[in-house]
Amino acid sequence: MSRCAVTCLSVSLPNLRERVYRSCRVKLAPCFVFHIGEQNVASLLLNGQAGRCVRAGLVSCMTLLWGAQALAGGPDPLASNNGIYPQPGEWTAPFRTVNLRYPDKPVPSGWLKMAPRKPITPATAEAYMVAIKKFVEPSLRKMIEAPHEWSPAAYGWYDMPWMASGDAENGRDPILGSFTGQVLLQQTFAQSGLKTDIQNHTVIYYDATAAGMLKKLWANLFRPDRTRVVFPEGSLIIKAGAVTATPQEWPILDGTAQWTVFRPDVDNVKQQRSQPNPQWQPKLLTLRALQFDIIVKDSVASPQTGWIFMTYIHDKNAPGTRPWDKLVPLGAQWGNDPEFARNPKGTDPQGGPLRQNWVNPKAPRYSQATLGWGGRLSGPIDVSERHDVMLTDGRVLKATSASSCMSCHGTAQYPFISNLYPSPNKAFPPEGTPFPMFVPGSADWARWFQNRPGTQPQDAYAGSVGLDYDMLIMFALGEVDAVMGTAAGMPRRAMMKVH
Repeated sequence: MSRCAVTCLSVSLPNLRERVYRSCRVKLAPCFVFHIGEQNVASLLLNGQAGRCVRAGLVSCMTLLWGAQALAGGPDPLASNNGIYPQPGEWTAPFRTVNLRYPDKPVPSGWLKMAPRKPITPATAEAYMVAIKKFVEPSLRKMIEAPHEWSPAAYGWYDMPWMASGDAENGRDPILGSFTGQVLLQQTFAQSGLKTDIQNHTVIYYDATAAGMLKKLWANLFRPDRTRVVFPEGSLIIKAGAVTATPQEWPILDGTAQWTVFRPDVDNVKQQRSQPNPQWQPKLLTLRALQFDIIVKDSVASPQTGWIFMTYIHDKNAPGTRPWDKLVPLGAQWGNDPEFARNPKGTDPQGGPLRQNWVNPKAPRYSQATLGWGGRLSGPIDVSERHDVMLTDGRVLKATSASSCMSCHGTAQYPFISNLYPSPNKAFPPEGTPFPMFVPGSADWARWFQNRPGTQPQDAYAGSVGLDYDMLIMFALGEVDAVMGTAAGMPRRAMMKVH
């Protein structure tokens, strides 16, 4: 082992780690941005493989530094998962490995070569959604239908560093690399026959065009260059989500693809989530794939925000025999319709439709229960509807729609200041517990429903940086702050559920 590597292993304080990084950076091996095999870097150290890996050029001094950090109790930014596995023999299929080997050169968007190069409208949104789903189908159908036979590296998709660490309820799970979402109450979907509370689990990936920006952002994992967070045109980000219910518990799930994760079940989550030292009991959970999102950077189609958010949901009555075929458009959103943000209902006072939003009138009826404020786009697992809302004027609402895809993602900035919902507090309470919010239609509430370019933060204070509508980057920066001891007030992944 090199003297530099030995030095790395002896470092424990974040500022000293950073100094070692600066002295070692000229020796970085090409693999510094990807996770080796199925192991966390720390396991290389524990197994006595560090010296061999350095000599073979498989791992750099900086990678050993990250491994030392993991051994010291800090998160490993290159890990594939939270390190909590099923018992030997309990799971025999592969564990998913993150793909952090970002492209060395910018990759032009393949989608923009075939996308309609004109502004999107409610009349053209459905055709846009059909075309882009067909475009990503070759690389993503198997992710939905046979997830244990799919890997991001094999199909050209990429992950976010710093997102793996956590306890059994947080970080990435070992089987799919999934994140846990919020618990959704049975009453939200009672009309469509749901018989139990459910939880969603999601995976999130970036295409090669988007990954080019991630490479610049994370060139130094301990000192990310936040000014680099401007996704190239045509960047694609996808999110797929599955829920814990069975078709017997929720009939709309008939015909869905089955996934498996290693997580606590819903009862364990509800019992332990408010405990200071939760006792998680992870187990193999069978999920049903319900929702698929595509987010595309297309400033021609969406000149005011630069982005189009699109959601597809399972329709058991849709044509086709396979789960991918039954993912039908729920809707698209490319702006927040800010001209209606001062109306308490969030709609056109004259009764007209939203202008930067399209919802499929043929979408399954269960999806209507969770549309966003004023009918803006929000998917079934996105938790737009919140219960027990306490408004700042003293009123208490049993339930209200309080968000949308773009109003939530529009809060992505550094440092983190605003809640994902229109709330005066940063606290993010679990669904079903009291949640303070501004009065719908008030000036404070309306700040969440404006149109801004991704470089402009919602809270434009000195030093604030917009994160181009990307929540996962905001979470990852929170992990960096926690490790480095910087007091920027960023949310850590364990504090905020992906939705």
